[in-house]
Amino acid sequence: MKIAWLSSWPPRACGIATYSDELVAALRKAKNEIHVICHPDGGRSGEKRVYPVMNTEVHGWDEAVHDTIQKINPDVVHIQHEYGLYQTCADHASGLLRLGFRLHIQGKYPLVITYHSIYTRLNPMIRLYMDIMQRLVHAGIAHAEYQWVNLHASLGRVVDNMCVIPHGAAAGLSISRKEAKKRLGLAGRPVLGMLGWFTQTKGFDSVLEIWDDLAPELGEDTTLVLAGDARLGDPNQLDYKQKLLFLVSQCKYKNQIKVELGSFTPEAYNRIMASFDLMVMPYSFASQSGNLAHSFALGVPAVVSGLEGLKAEAEASGAAVAVPPGDREELKRAILMIMGDESLRQKYSQRARSYVRKKISWSITAKKHMQVYKKAIHRSQQGGRNLIAEAFL
Repeated sequence: MKIAWLSSWPPRACGIATYSDELVAALRKAKNEIHVICHPDGGRSGEKRVYPVMNTEVHGWDEAVHDTIQKINPDVVHIQHEYGLYQTCADHASGLLRLGFRLHIQGKYPLVITYHSIYTRLNPMIRLYMDIMQRLVHAGIAHAEYQWVNLHASLGRVVDNMCVIPHGAAAGLSISRKEAKKRLGLAGRPVLGMLGWFTQTKGFDSVLEIWDDLAPELGEDTTLVLAGDARLGDPNQLDYKQKLLFLVSQCKYKNQIKVELGSFTPEAYNRIMASFDLMVMPYSFASQSGNLAHSFALGVPAVVSGLEGLKAEAEASGAAVAVPPGDREELKRAILMIMGDESLRQKYSQRARSYVRKKISWSITAKKHMQVYKKAIHRSQQGGRNLIAEAFL
């Protein structure tokens, strides 16, 4: 099958770019022909079937994307959706709606979209956006069951072209924790880790603010790793980065904190995460997390906030503990429990790898996508009904 894939793409430091890279590799392994349409910063040197024509800094970027789709002439078009990827100034990613409307009216290419962020409560703009988009596409994909359940209520109608495919992960990914720690200069030390872009919703500050209580109980050989950075040009993230670094400087036990700053390559990202004995994700806002899927792939147990998507993955995998969002006492208790019990960590680690292998490996995820594509093509061929027109009948 020939697929036109619209997304951010490596070497861009972006979670969806990494997601796309890994899923596309699995789809290509299944003998599909994937053509990637991405932003100008996407595409490795010499890489084939990658078209960096999506310059969202310029109004009308969707014209270039549409022309590229026509040249590719795919069996299906698949969009990886996150508002920031398709936004020009403050237009709420309306260029993507224009593209979707045009493809829908032409009726030539079945259209599939994966929403990487769907929340239980949608503000009016997002509610209208998703309602229109789901009338334009032949199939939508969410990563979690709760997103599918709540979408019907949010839109006030039955959404019959939406399905659930969990975030995938790499089965059989093997990186020596011993060697990973050694490369970070933490050989032989228990490591508690936090990893990701420095956004306020990550809640990394909550761990730093209880570190002086945690450190004595964890022991002087335990290290807290804070790894990540702020996106350049995002003043909120830059301010939060300064807050985190200030909190580190004020900790009594700052000698047991290691800060790794950077927008890491996938290889460096995996090495850092592989060094963790436990990952902490005290998020205050999230729909689902690629970080959690990657931690499972590396056999790293986690403590997560009991937000719907994270809690669902914790329960499904049996490899993480969910605590009430914002409850620092429960967060502290969960960290101490897991870090203090090596046999429990091993059990969680085994469950994590088993969950990836049996439920969310990229090969399994790719097969589920192929089923969605076939249904989208079938739906497209069934009379080509105009869903926009039907909305007003």
